[in-house]
Amino acid sequence: MNFISRHFGLIARLAPRSAHWLLACAAISTLVAPPPSASAAGTTPAPTMSFQASAVTVKAGSSATLIWTSSNAVACGATGAWSGIKTTSGSLSTGPITATSTFTLTCAGYGGEVAKSATIAVATVATTPAPLVTLTASPSTVASGTASMLTWSSTNASSCVIAMGGQSGTVGTIGSHVTPTLSASTTFTFSCTGAGGSASKSTTVSVTAATTGPVTGTATLSWAAPSSNTNGTALTPLAGYTLYYGTSQNALTHSVTVSGASTTDCEITGLTSGTWYFAVAANAADGTQSALSNIGSKAI
Repeated sequence: MNFISRHFGLIARLAPRSAHWLLACAAISTLVAPPPSASAAGTTPAPTMSFQASAVTVKAGSSATLIWTSSNAVACGATGAWSGIKTTSGSLSTGPITATSTFTLTCAGYGGEVAKSATIAVATVATTPAPLVTLTASPSTVASGTASMLTWSSTNASSCVIAMGGQSGTVGTIGSHVTPTLSASTTFTFSCTGAGGSASKSTTVSVTAATTGPVTGTATLSWAAPSSNTNGTALTPLAGYTLYYGTSQNALTHSVTVSGASTTDCEITGLTSGTWYFAVAANAADGTQSALSNIGSKAI
Protein backbone atom coordinates (compact mmCIF):
# COMPACT_ATOMS: atom_id res chain seq x y z
CA MET A 1 0.00 0.00 0.00
CA ASN A 2 1.59 3.29 -1.08
CA PHE A 3 1.54 6.83 0.38
CA ILE A 4 -1.81 7.82 -1.13
CA SER A 5 -3.53 4.76 0.29
CA ARG A 6 -2.02 5.45 3.71
CA HIS A 7 -3.05 9.11 3.82
CA PHE A 8 -6.35 9.45 2.01
CA GLY A 9 -8.48 6.32 2.45
CA LEU A 10 -10.51 6.12 -0.81
CA ILE A 11 -9.22 3.39 -3.16
CA ALA A 12 -9.63 3.59 -6.92
CA ARG A 13 -8.31 1.00 -9.31
CA LEU A 14 -6.16 2.45 -12.08
CA ALA A 15 -6.28 1.40 -15.74
CA PRO A 16 -5.17 -2.16 -16.36
CA ARG A 17 -1.86 -0.99 -17.77
CA SER A 18 -0.95 0.84 -14.49
CA ALA A 19 0.78 -1.14 -11.75
CA HIS A 20 -0.09 1.36 -8.97
CA TRP A 21 -3.01 2.05 -6.69
CA LEU A 22 -4.26 5.60 -6.30
CA LEU A 23 -5.88 6.72 -3.08
CA ALA A 24 -7.54 10.09 -2.91
CA CYS A 25 -9.89 11.61 -0.38
CA ALA A 26 -13.14 13.12 -1.52
CA ALA A 27 -11.91 16.58 -0.54
CA ILE A 28 -9.23 16.56 -3.24
CA SER A 29 -10.66 14.01 -5.68
CA THR A 30 -11.78 16.75 -8.03
CA LEU A 31 -8.22 18.08 -8.12
CA VAL A 32 -6.60 14.82 -9.16
CA ALA A 33 -6.33 14.48 -12.89
CA PRO A 34 -7.03 11.10 -14.48
CA PRO A 35 -3.97 8.91 -14.82
CA PRO A 36 -1.85 9.67 -17.82
CA SER A 37 -1.61 7.22 -20.64
CA ALA A 38 1.31 4.87 -20.42
CA SER A 39 4.32 5.89 -22.42
CA ALA A 40 5.48 3.92 -25.34
CA ALA A 41 7.74 2.07 -22.97
CA GLY A 42 4.76 1.38 -20.71
CA THR A 43 5.95 3.49 -17.69
CA THR A 44 4.60 6.51 -15.78
CA PRO A 45 7.23 9.08 -14.53
CA ALA A 46 8.03 8.74 -10.82
CA PRO A 47 7.62 11.86 -8.68
CA THR A 48 10.67 13.88 -7.68
CA MET A 49 11.00 16.35 -4.82
CA SER A 50 13.32 18.95 -3.28
CA PHE A 51 12.82 19.48 0.46
CA GLN A 52 14.99 21.55 2.80
CA ALA A 53 14.96 23.77 5.90
CA SER A 54 16.21 27.36 5.94
CA ALA A 55 18.46 26.49 8.89
CA VAL A 56 19.87 23.28 10.28
CA THR A 57 20.47 24.80 13.75
CA VAL A 58 18.38 27.34 15.66
CA LYS A 59 18.32 28.81 19.14
CA ALA A 60 15.83 27.25 21.52
CA GLY A 61 12.40 28.81 20.90
CA SER A 62 13.29 30.06 17.43
CA SER A 63 11.85 28.81 14.14
CA ALA A 64 12.94 27.92 10.60
CA THR A 65 11.17 27.74 7.25
CA LEU A 66 10.57 24.46 5.41
CA ILE A 67 10.70 24.82 1.60
CA TRP A 68 9.77 22.16 -0.96
CA THR A 69 8.96 21.62 -4.62
CA SER A 70 7.94 18.48 -6.46
CA SER A 71 7.12 17.23 -9.95
CA ASN A 72 4.97 14.32 -11.15
CA ALA A 73 3.22 14.40 -7.76
CA VAL A 74 -0.50 14.87 -7.10
CA ALA A 75 -0.46 15.09 -3.27
CA CYS A 76 1.96 15.45 -0.34
CA GLY A 77 1.69 14.66 3.36
CA ALA A 78 3.74 15.60 6.44
CA THR A 79 4.93 13.32 9.23
CA GLY A 80 7.45 13.50 12.06
CA ALA A 81 7.62 16.91 13.75
CA TRP A 82 4.73 18.19 11.61
CA SER A 83 1.60 16.65 10.10
CA GLY A 84 -1.22 17.09 7.64
CA ILE A 85 -1.78 17.27 3.87
CA LYS A 86 0.54 19.69 2.09
CA THR A 87 0.59 21.21 -1.36
CA THR A 88 2.98 19.75 -3.90
CA SER A 89 5.13 22.87 -3.64
CA GLY A 90 5.31 25.50 -0.92
CA SER A 91 6.94 26.78 2.26
CA LEU A 92 5.91 26.81 5.91
CA SER A 93 7.30 28.01 9.23
CA THR A 94 8.11 25.30 11.74
CA GLY A 95 6.98 27.41 14.66
CA PRO A 96 9.11 27.52 17.86
CA ILE A 97 11.58 24.64 18.14
CA THR A 98 12.72 23.62 21.61
CA ALA A 99 14.43 20.30 20.82
CA THR A 100 16.06 18.65 17.82
CA SER A 101 13.24 17.86 15.38
CA THR A 102 12.94 15.90 12.14
CA PHE A 103 10.38 16.97 9.52
CA THR A 104 9.43 14.42 6.82
CA LEU A 105 7.50 15.15 3.63
CA THR A 106 6.16 12.40 1.35
CA CYS A 107 4.78 13.20 -2.10
CA ALA A 108 2.94 10.66 -4.34
CA GLY A 109 1.95 10.53 -7.96
CA TYR A 110 0.84 7.99 -10.55
CA GLY A 111 4.44 6.85 -10.91
CA GLY A 112 5.02 6.15 -7.18
CA GLU A 113 6.05 8.21 -4.17
CA VAL A 114 9.12 9.96 -2.80
CA ALA A 115 9.98 10.99 0.80
CA LYS A 116 12.61 13.33 2.18
CA SER A 117 13.44 14.61 5.66
CA ALA A 118 15.05 17.70 7.18
CA THR A 119 16.42 17.73 10.72
CA ILE A 120 16.76 20.97 12.68
CA ALA A 121 18.89 20.93 15.83
CA VAL A 122 18.70 23.29 18.81
CA ALA A 123 21.99 25.07 19.46
CA THR A 124 23.58 24.59 22.85
CA VAL A 125 24.00 27.95 24.53
CA ALA A 126 27.28 28.24 26.40
CA THR A 127 26.87 29.53 29.95
CA THR A 128 29.26 32.06 31.43
CA PRO A 129 30.72 30.80 34.73
CA ALA A 130 30.06 32.82 37.86
CA PRO A 131 33.01 34.44 39.68
CA LEU A 132 34.95 32.42 42.26
CA VAL A 133 36.54 34.37 45.14
CA THR A 134 38.84 33.72 48.10
CA LEU A 135 39.76 35.95 51.05
CA THR A 136 42.09 35.24 53.98
CA ALA A 137 43.48 37.27 56.89
CA SER A 138 46.87 36.56 58.45
CA PRO A 139 46.97 36.53 61.36
CA SER A 140 43.28 36.02 62.01
CA THR A 141 43.68 37.18 65.64
CA VAL A 142 45.63 40.32 66.57
CA ALA A 143 46.21 42.43 69.65
CA SER A 144 44.35 45.70 69.93
CA GLY A 145 46.17 48.49 68.11
CA THR A 146 47.80 46.16 65.58
CA ALA A 147 46.91 45.07 62.02
CA SER A 148 46.48 41.97 59.84
CA MET A 149 47.28 41.18 56.22
CA LEU A 150 44.37 40.54 53.84
CA THR A 151 45.02 38.40 50.74
CA TRP A 152 42.39 37.86 48.04
CA SER A 153 41.95 36.35 44.59
CA SER A 154 39.17 35.81 42.05
CA THR A 155 38.45 34.20 38.69
CA ASN A 156 35.79 35.06 36.08
CA ALA A 157 35.54 38.55 37.63
CA SER A 158 35.86 41.98 36.08
CA SER A 159 35.57 44.25 39.15
CA CYS A 160 35.94 43.76 42.91
CA VAL A 161 35.54 45.69 46.17
CA ILE A 162 36.46 45.09 49.81
CA ALA A 163 34.16 46.38 52.52
CA MET A 164 34.57 46.75 56.28
CA GLY A 165 31.88 48.26 58.44
CA GLY A 166 30.23 50.98 56.40
CA GLN A 167 33.27 51.62 54.22
CA SER A 168 34.31 49.98 50.95
CA GLY A 169 36.91 50.46 48.28
CA THR A 170 37.67 49.14 44.80
CA VAL A 171 40.51 46.62 44.59
CA GLY A 172 42.10 44.48 41.91
CA THR A 173 40.84 40.98 41.20
CA ILE A 174 43.99 39.61 42.88
CA GLY A 175 45.99 41.31 45.63
CA SER A 176 46.87 41.84 49.27
CA HIS A 177 46.84 44.75 51.71
CA VAL A 178 47.51 45.51 55.36
CA THR A 179 44.38 46.38 57.32
CA PRO A 180 44.09 49.55 59.37
CA THR A 181 45.10 49.15 63.02
CA LEU A 182 42.21 47.42 64.75
CA SER A 183 40.72 48.02 68.19
CA ALA A 184 37.77 45.62 67.84
CA SER A 185 37.00 42.43 65.92
CA THR A 186 36.27 43.38 62.31
CA THR A 187 34.68 41.53 59.37
CA PHE A 188 36.02 42.16 55.87
CA THR A 189 33.98 41.19 52.76
CA PHE A 190 35.49 40.71 49.31
CA SER A 191 32.88 40.97 46.51
CA CYS A 192 33.32 40.57 42.75
CA THR A 193 31.10 40.78 39.68
CA GLY A 194 31.58 39.33 36.21
CA ALA A 195 29.64 38.34 33.10
CA GLY A 196 28.41 35.20 34.89
CA GLY A 197 27.10 36.96 38.02
CA SER A 198 28.58 37.93 41.38
CA ALA A 199 30.18 36.29 44.41
CA SER A 200 31.52 37.34 47.81
CA LYS A 201 33.64 35.98 50.66
CA SER A 202 34.00 37.27 54.22
CA THR A 203 36.61 36.81 56.91
CA THR A 204 36.78 38.14 60.46
CA VAL A 205 39.88 39.38 62.25
CA SER A 206 39.47 38.89 66.00
CA VAL A 207 41.03 41.49 68.31
CA THR A 208 42.27 40.71 71.82
CA ALA A 209 43.15 43.21 74.55
CA ALA A 210 46.74 44.35 74.40
CA THR A 211 48.88 42.75 77.08
CA THR A 212 50.53 45.17 79.52
CA GLY A 213 53.67 44.60 81.53
CA PRO A 214 56.54 46.53 82.95
CA VAL A 215 58.64 48.46 80.51
CA THR A 216 62.22 47.28 80.74
CA GLY A 217 65.47 48.67 79.46
CA THR A 218 69.23 48.22 79.55
CA ALA A 219 72.22 50.18 80.72
CA THR A 220 75.79 49.75 79.46
CA LEU A 221 78.47 50.63 81.99
CA SER A 222 82.18 51.21 81.31
CA TRP A 223 85.06 52.17 83.61
CA ALA A 224 88.82 52.62 83.69
CA ALA A 225 90.87 49.90 85.40
CA PRO A 226 92.86 51.11 88.45
CA SER A 227 96.63 51.44 88.15
CA SER A 228 97.53 51.40 91.88
CA ASN A 229 96.06 50.79 95.29
CA THR A 230 94.28 53.68 97.02
CA ASN A 231 97.29 54.12 99.37
CA GLY A 232 99.64 54.57 96.44
CA THR A 233 101.28 51.17 96.66
CA ALA A 234 101.57 48.78 93.72
CA LEU A 235 98.25 47.45 92.49
CA THR A 236 97.22 44.20 94.04
CA PRO A 237 96.45 41.66 91.33
CA LEU A 238 92.79 41.88 90.36
CA ALA A 239 90.27 39.06 89.87
CA GLY A 240 87.53 41.21 88.36
CA TYR A 241 84.89 43.77 89.31
CA THR A 242 81.50 44.00 91.04
CA LEU A 243 78.86 46.41 89.74
CA TYR A 244 76.30 47.70 92.21
CA TYR A 245 73.05 49.35 91.14
CA GLY A 246 69.59 50.33 92.38
CA THR A 247 66.80 52.89 92.10
CA SER A 248 68.31 55.01 94.88
CA GLN A 249 71.93 56.11 95.10
CA ASN A 250 71.78 55.35 98.79
CA ALA A 251 70.48 51.81 98.21
CA LEU A 252 72.42 50.00 95.50
CA THR A 253 70.71 46.71 96.29
CA HIS A 254 71.52 44.85 93.05
CA SER A 255 74.90 43.63 91.95
CA VAL A 256 76.64 41.67 89.23
CA THR A 257 80.21 40.34 89.22
CA VAL A 258 82.44 40.56 86.15
CA SER A 259 85.49 38.27 85.94
CA GLY A 260 88.82 39.33 84.53
CA ALA A 261 91.00 42.30 85.33
CA SER A 262 90.96 43.43 81.70
CA THR A 263 87.16 43.63 81.45
CA THR A 264 86.06 47.26 81.66
CA ASP A 265 82.40 47.26 80.46
CA CYS A 266 79.15 45.46 81.18
CA GLU A 267 75.51 45.60 80.03
CA ILE A 268 72.78 45.29 82.63
CA THR A 269 69.31 44.29 81.36
CA GLY A 270 65.78 44.00 82.78
CA LEU A 271 65.69 47.49 84.24
CA THR A 272 62.17 48.80 84.87
CA SER A 273 61.19 52.34 84.04
CA GLY A 274 62.68 55.00 86.31
CA THR A 275 66.13 56.30 87.22
CA TRP A 276 68.85 53.77 88.10
CA TYR A 277 72.14 54.45 89.89
CA PHE A 278 75.40 52.53 89.33
CA ALA A 279 78.87 52.13 90.93
CA VAL A 280 81.77 49.71 90.50
CA ALA A 281 84.30 48.18 92.88
CA ALA A 282 87.53 46.30 92.03
CA ASN A 283 87.96 42.76 93.36
CA ALA A 284 91.52 41.78 94.34
CA ALA A 285 92.80 38.26 93.88
CA ASP A 286 93.31 37.99 97.64
CA GLY A 287 89.58 38.45 98.25
CA THR A 288 89.63 42.10 99.25
CA GLN A 289 87.47 44.71 97.50
CA SER A 290 88.06 48.37 96.84
CA ALA A 291 85.75 51.19 97.80
CA LEU A 292 82.94 52.06 95.36
CA SER A 293 83.63 54.34 92.45
CA ASN A 294 81.71 57.50 91.90
CA ILE A 295 77.96 56.90 91.25
CA GLY A 296 76.50 57.25 87.76
CA SER A 297 72.82 57.19 86.73
CA LYS A 298 70.53 56.49 83.78
CA ALA A 299 66.80 57.07 83.20
CA ILE A 300 64.95 54.08 81.73
